[in-house]
Amino acid sequence: MAVNVLWRIFSKKKAIPILLTLFKGAKGVQEIQEAIGGSYTTINKRIEELLGAKPIKEEYLTGEEFGEVPPNKRWIQISDDGRRLIQSLVTSNFLKIPLLNKDRQKWIILVLHLLKTVSGRTRLTKLLFLSKHELGVRRGNSFKFEAGKYGPFSREIMWDTEELQNDGLISVRETKPPKNEFSDDEKTRYIYRLRPQGEALVHELLADLPDEILQRLEKLRRFNKMPLLKLLRYIYERYPKFIVNSIIVNRVLEHWENAAHRN
Repeated sequence: MAVNVLWRIFSKKKAIPILLTLFKGAKGVQEIQEAIGGSYTTINKRIEELLGAKPIKEEYLTGEEFGEVPPNKRWIQISDDGRRLIQSLVTSNFLKIPLLNKDRQKWIILVLHLLKTVSGRTRLTKLLFLSKHELGVRRGNSFKFEAGKYGPFSREIMWDTEELQNDGLISVRETKPPKNEFSDDEKTRYIYRLRPQGEALVHELLADLPDEILQRLEKLRRFNKMPLLKLLRYIYERYPKFIVNSIIVNRVLEHWENAAHRN
């Protein structure tokens, strides 16, 4: 395909991010979408265009290649020509390889950089929820939240913290939870901190971040200092659609009603 046609594709939304994420490893279409964000329609359209231009290629896994892979899984990978092209563009400083496997993971890194320590998976989830829904930090913040048993819940946060831990970017220490109104439900508390490798990414992440966004994230400090029950009450009262499946909603709200009566 002519070079001018290839560059015309590259100028389109999500084309270069697709190439860059595939440069780090082959992925399915859903994994590509999770890595770079955007709509499935846009991602799929760019993939088809890039397949025609040949910097990427595809195959369909039958389930035999890597063990328990769903049959006929579409597997997209960068071609040899595509790899050479990306390498030349990186060498010429035209492109940079992404620092993280998924763009949304930068919010975990930045929150831990600002707060130093976050105690508990529930608290980390709620802080990231507030960054998106309370503070309006939405661009690139593709965490999806649903109504879970402790309020807003995101499976992506669980997956991403595990991946960041495996990559040596954050530390996750297990400890026993302190006694509180739902300690029976919380068997283990996870303490999250950045490791030196994670801190090393922060400078570059901040360079691409508007000052306004950092100022918004700074507001998470007061939420991180709140007792967990107070933080939950704050969210429960403001975001009722996310607490319909909560198993602790009565305990959280009754705790504060009883406290008000005592005072």
